Amino acid sequence: MRLVQWILLLVSLGAGALGVYLYYAYPFLALPSPWGLLPLYYLLPGAYLLGLLVGGLWALALWLGGMGERRRLLREVRRLQGEVKALRQARLEEIPRIPDREPEEPS
Repeated sequence: MRLVQWILLLVSLGAGALGVYLYYAYPFLALPSPWGLLPLYYLLPGAYLLGLLVGGLWALALWLGGMGERRRLLREVRRLQGEVKALRQARLEEIPRIPDREPEEPS
């Protein structure tokens, strides 16, 4: 996980550095849009941040789905444990009674 964090940090710094480089080296690069010209030094880091946001939302959705599945599986395990307990209580094994000994308590 530490490696993933370092890679994320380095790629984020690279995207920011690319935006700064474009701002100072090529400030005239712009793309037309319905709202006017959008400078490329804003668009590239903005696209990176948008990708981070979408990836974060996707990871959050996966985590929430996993938590729901975990909850469902734990509920199923508890149900099965209850069934096993009920079966154990319903099916008492008979212990042979030896006439010269006291009966033992089943454990």
